[in-house]
Amino acid sequence: MMTVHKLSAGDGYTYLTRQVASHDHHRERGRDLADYYTATGNPPGRWTGRGAAALGVTGRVSEAQMKALFGRGLHPDADELIAERLAADATPQHAEQVARLGRAFPAYDASSARKAVAGYDLVFTPVKSASLLWALGDEAIRRAVEEAHHEAVADVLGWLERHAAFTRAGDVGQAQIETRGLICAAFDHRDSRLGDPDLHTHLAVSNKVRGVDGVWRSLDGRALFHAGVAASERYNTRFEDALTRRLRVRFVDRRDTTGRDKRPVREVAGVPLELIRHFSRRRQLIEHRYGELLAAYRGKHGRTPPRAVQVKLAQQATLDTREGKPPTRAFGDQLAGWRAEAEQVIGADGVAQMLRDAIAQPTRSAAVNPDLVESLSLQVLATVAETRSTWSRWNLQAEAERASRGLLCPTRADRDRLVEAVVVAATGPEVSVRIAAPQLVDDPPELRRSDGESVFVPHASERYTTPAILAAEQRLVARARVPAFASHDPAFVDAVLDRWQATTGRALDAGQRAVVRDFATNPRALRLGIGPAGSGKTTAMAALAAVLEAQGRRLVPLATSAKAAQVLGAELGTRAENLHKFLLELDRRDQSAGRRSGSDEDDAFYRLDPNTVVLVDEVSMAGTLLADRLTERTARAGATVRGLGDPHQLDAVEGGGWVRLVAHETGAAELAALHRFRDPDKAAASLQLRAGDPECLGYFERDDRIRSGTIEDMVEAAYQGWRTDMLAGRTCVMTAASIVDVAALSARARLDRIADGQVEPDGVQLRDGNIAGVGDWIVTRRNDRLLGVRGTRDFVKNGDTWSIQARRPDGSLVVEHHCHRGRILLPAGYVAEHVELAYATTAHRAQGTTVDTEHPIVTPGLTREALYVMTTRARDDTTLYVVTDATLDPATDHPPTPPSDTKAVLCKILTTEGAEWSATETIRQTQADAESPTQGRAKSRYARAVGAVTLRTPQGLHVPSTERLTEPSGHRRPGPLARGPYR
Repeated sequence: MMTVHKLSAGDGYTYLTRQVASHDHHRERGRDLADYYTATGNPPGRWTGRGAAALGVTGRVSEAQMKALFGRGLHPDADELIAERLAADATPQHAEQVARLGRAFPAYDASSARKAVAGYDLVFTPVKSASLLWALGDEAIRRAVEEAHHEAVADVLGWLERHAAFTRAGDVGQAQIETRGLICAAFDHRDSRLGDPDLHTHLAVSNKVRGVDGVWRSLDGRALFHAGVAASERYNTRFEDALTRRLRVRFVDRRDTTGRDKRPVREVAGVPLELIRHFSRRRQLIEHRYGELLAAYRGKHGRTPPRAVQVKLAQQATLDTREGKPPTRAFGDQLAGWRAEAEQVIGADGVAQMLRDAIAQPTRSAAVNPDLVESLSLQVLATVAETRSTWSRWNLQAEAERASRGLLCPTRADRDRLVEAVVVAATGPEVSVRIAAPQLVDDPPELRRSDGESVFVPHASERYTTPAILAAEQRLVARARVPAFASHDPAFVDAVLDRWQATTGRALDAGQRAVVRDFATNPRALRLGIGPAGSGKTTAMAALAAVLEAQGRRLVPLATSAKAAQVLGAELGTRAENLHKFLLELDRRDQSAGRRSGSDEDDAFYRLDPNTVVLVDEVSMAGTLLADRLTERTARAGATVRGLGDPHQLDAVEGGGWVRLVAHETGAAELAALHRFRDPDKAAASLQLRAGDPECLGYFERDDRIRSGTIEDMVEAAYQGWRTDMLAGRTCVMTAASIVDVAALSARARLDRIADGQVEPDGVQLRDGNIAGVGDWIVTRRNDRLLGVRGTRDFVKNGDTWSIQARRPDGSLVVEHHCHRGRILLPAGYVAEHVELAYATTAHRAQGTTVDTEHPIVTPGLTREALYVMTTRARDDTTLYVVTDATLDPATDHPPTPPSDTKAVLCKILTTEGAEWSATETIRQTQADAESPTQGRAKSRYARAVGAVTLRTPQGLHVPSTERLTEPSGHRRPGPLARGPYR
């Protein structure tokens, strides 16, 4: 894979040069290897990239060159150039000016968290099995792996220079122009910070680039980040190809990652999984070291350490296993150590057998033909459309690399042709709709890049969708307009609500009454209700159920997951079902042509008729195509659909955005008053956060509700806050956006439970990399209706939490459900692939829950929607744990980013909207942007500055209209829902 990290100006590059041995050198074929194997440290860097070649900088990278380029923004050979000029009697100022590559890096106050960007660290890492072949194989195997890796890195660098090496010109950066290549320093590293074999390359890309106009400027980082995932997938594919050609290995999906998502890790066949896991042992090392420290304390003091000492020992265990690399060893010693370690795991014969099994596998090249290209392109389109309403060329490029990876291509050129053909087919007008700004003016040659694109249009910025998605959005809008029945009497509904309140003792505010009245009397086939977090949507649903019963109508409650359906059913006191399951059952009943396939109760639940009202909870989490299928089925039967949710919270995993579109087009009932929060100030702050107003931070700044520091510090602080609340008897939750951070929080909680004697130290490995033993809390992450609980009354669901009661030798677990206390034996395979520790949770899984207190880990890159969900689960206290500082990655040693200002991190999140727009809204916004007078004036200024022909509207230009897509024709420019109420 390839990852991208920023390099700060000054000393941001030094982590690369510190690890280079002064006497090490690149190994060349045929040269004596004695020095290579006996020298310590990593090989020195090497210059690469077209930009470096244009400067005449080649060969080995020196410390002075890195300091000049990445530290000061000068020519890598600045010292020599300046010395030459000074010798020629130039002034010091003029001498340095000759060596300067454009403007100096901006200077920021020492107290500021901001740092100038000197470049980007691109880290290329093969899969673990390939590093193990490299570490444990003979010299020929080692050379083959290195050559394959370097070939793939060089290929991706060339690709990035063609597709991501741009700079921005103009007074406001309105033009994106090409450059003369990238200036890069490549450093090969051999191991991880834990000393495990981990061949990888750091490609330090300078932020200094020379435009085709000859001017030095900064690299357009947007293009690099936008193409980042596609570049990573390209590296993976090119590395597989290159290694297969050299060693005839075969790559297969790693079985313990299959089922997590649709992107399983591919490893070299024949390399044992136990060996891969052994050399990826970070979590186990922490727990093992912590166990040693606890045992030593008990041995010395004869008792379990007190709370404060436990914290210190846990921190020491983390530092002992993470604090820098082990003492640097010569490469030959490393190889011997890795071999001995591998033989301890699988034996000497096992290592030899592994090498025999992995090398010289039978391989066969794919026959590329139009049928294959069409098949792959449809597969690529189907995959991206599952999770997006619109997508970029880079999304398609990445998916094309993944889809074609299992097909062996004889040469790199063959692979390039195959991937490009798939992308071209996937973007063809027969299957895709291209969303790009209409060409309102003729751009002369001076305003076009070499590929013919306008400099005012960022490279590959167009988006795509499918006719099917656009049609689904329009059908949803239409169903929200057409009546399905005659209106019901509002007075009758009000009378039922009055009786319901008197009977249940539950009060409804004006907004809740209005939503229930609207849902029960509005004749339209689809109707939405929108309410912020804590606005009492559950109470409104319970009241709606009573009203529908009084009207003689039947309520069918649905949720977007089996776990949420279980909670919804319990809240409403009736059966509820997973939306996906409901549609599958409807399809199955159609296929059975009326044959009885279940109990009368089942048949009744899945029966749709004009008296049926289907209620979808958290409707924003239902994808567009799924919602279209549901409303099509209900419309066919004359039934109606009602949805409650909030587009400001987390969106559907599938392609979404339809809820906001329908609400804007047809209106929606709204909830306004908040009931969850006991503190009115917190309620007000939650609404400000929902709208992206930074004034909400004032609430959290009061009473010390914000902590900040490294991720390790924040994990510890969040855990301590959670533990304190748990011991006080409060319901509370630890949340994070990243599953890695969730796993770290859970691991921290497990350490204390081990120390307290509540959990056994040993156990089985779970899918999140943690260990779980008797006493641990776990969460199941996949629905399995064959794993029945409490007879047939329940089954194992995604999101269920359990306690481990017993552990079997084969890795299976006897577990007890946290709610209904039902027990079941989880098979070993299910445990390894679909179980995680449950002490913390992701924002997505937390949505819809209510607790007393919450402890969210807030990391840079979070979206406003995720932060909103993570801070609105608690009735009482919410403490934010903001990550403002970073530490080195344990695997690849990428440089930590400079510390950030806490408020700046939070404000950046508040301006980062992650909710997906519908394809219809994206088309409208694209056209509106193209017609913006501000952009038009900026383009004209740049055109005049470069002496281009005056911009003019082309004769007979037809500007595409989106009026046929939606009504009314005078629809305002779309924007955040907070701009105004729904009509």
